[in-house]
Amino acid sequence: MSQLSLEQLLVQEHIIRPEQLEEVIQIQKQTGQAMFYILIDHQFAKEKDVLRVLAKQLKIDFLDSLSYNTQVEAIRVFPETLARKYRMAPIKVNEGTLTLATSNPFNINAIEDIGMILGLNVQTVLTTKIEIETTLERLYAKKFIERQSNDEDELLENSPIVQIVNNLIMEAYRRNASDIHIEPEANYTRVRLRIDGDLIQYTSFENEMHTLISTRIKIISGLNIAEKRIPQDGSFQFTNEYKKIDIRVSTLPTPYGENIVMRLLGADQNIEYSLQGLGLSPSTLEIIEKAIKAPHGIILVTGPTGSGKTTTLYSILAKLAVSTVAIKTVEDPIERKFEGITQVQVNQKTGLTFAAGLRSILRQDPDIIMIGEIRDGETAEIAIRAAITGHLVLSTIHTNDALSSVVRLVDMGIEPFKVGSSLVCAISQRLIKKLCVHCKTAHPITTSEQRLLKAEIETVYHAQGCDKCNNTGFSGRLAAFEIVLIDHHLEELISKNAPMEVMRSYAEEKKMQMLRDEVVRFVSQGQTTVDEALRVLYSVDN
Repeated sequence: MSQLSLEQLLVQEHIIRPEQLEEVIQIQKQTGQAMFYILIDHQFAKEKDVLRVLAKQLKIDFLDSLSYNTQVEAIRVFPETLARKYRMAPIKVNEGTLTLATSNPFNINAIEDIGMILGLNVQTVLTTKIEIETTLERLYAKKFIERQSNDEDELLENSPIVQIVNNLIMEAYRRNASDIHIEPEANYTRVRLRIDGDLIQYTSFENEMHTLISTRIKIISGLNIAEKRIPQDGSFQFTNEYKKIDIRVSTLPTPYGENIVMRLLGADQNIEYSLQGLGLSPSTLEIIEKAIKAPHGIILVTGPTGSGKTTTLYSILAKLAVSTVAIKTVEDPIERKFEGITQVQVNQKTGLTFAAGLRSILRQDPDIIMIGEIRDGETAEIAIRAAITGHLVLSTIHTNDALSSVVRLVDMGIEPFKVGSSLVCAISQRLIKKLCVHCKTAHPITTSEQRLLKAEIETVYHAQGCDKCNNTGFSGRLAAFEIVLIDHHLEELISKNAPMEVMRSYAEEKKMQMLRDEVVRFVSQGQTTVDEALRVLYSVDN
């Protein structure tokens, strides 16, 4: 019985219909192109289906995945230059025969060239182009990156997957995004950017691209590319002629592949690390500058994740960094490097926790200490002790408002009198989306809005959306501050473990700056919307 042709096998296995075959034949007559390429290039059938049938016809193997099929010896025998030139991946070498995976079995000249160069017999198995690209990235990319040859560096930079990842990072940087979310779904991979606190749809990829992109990111982040079953964390520094960006990477396994989030540290071009650059009101600036003049004690900045606490601390450090003082920090992560400040990165794997780093810093003769976050009683105890014994300590803590930081420290096991005697100032802050000045529109305030805001305002502004703000109605964010300066009476209340309501009533009586006042001021000045204000105030009041 005569052997069926590739086209006939595809029809027989219901991969293409007879009428489609007729169309393929017509294209072949017009172009002279081989059936194999027409079927794939014109999307009559999926590449893997065509290759699977072709492998059956040629009596060779077809492999869906090469992940667990490569011998180490085959990688040594088949050099990277040949692998990248001919787009073939090594599988195994046995008794003088090298087995290579290819997506093009008709490139006989390439197979013959490789055989002559290596002095080996060459046989092939089939797999898709995507699988070849993924495997070459997995097998060769890491050592390829580490080489210093200019020619090789240029070749790496021109790799399509490398270009996709690089362009994604640069676009995120250009748009002032803080995070890149790469999220595999059932039928595609979604990419979103977090801009001004909101996730914005940026682009999407076909499923086949996800493994290539995730492998590339994992390689440059120092992660295990073979491990896809557990979460991993890594980091790398993205460098081009314009910018150096430190990037933290987190992977999370999902049913459709690994979800990847890249955080761009210090990449926001709008951030100016100075107290004036924070956009503080004159009264707020005066209070903070008074607090940081204290010779010793602890200043706490509170608020939820992403509320700008680190930016505020860095701005204070920039103000304090003079040649006559020694400033040491322990952070997780170091979001921006400062000249003249000794910064230590937390490393849980090696035992360098906040507490351990703080103990070491205290032996380094510091004047000012910054702790990225007080997370536990041990770190809190050392920080309080350092503040009492003559150091100025800056840190963050997760609480809902400024005075709640007092309760949080007591809950961590710190005696109230130590908290009262060491705390200089507690700052709570939130980030509020700022209305686009080009398209905001004025409206009379409604009765319900006035009641919810508890403020006498006549005119408010609504977000519209235009080309200047990507049709969001907002551009940038404002920082709203609640600042409680610890005076003698408040110190006494804290030391006596007074109820929160009593401390708050005293702070309001002394007209200390409450968050509600700051947020309402932004609304009355037309800098944000009522909805944004209520979002912040609701989370604080409840």
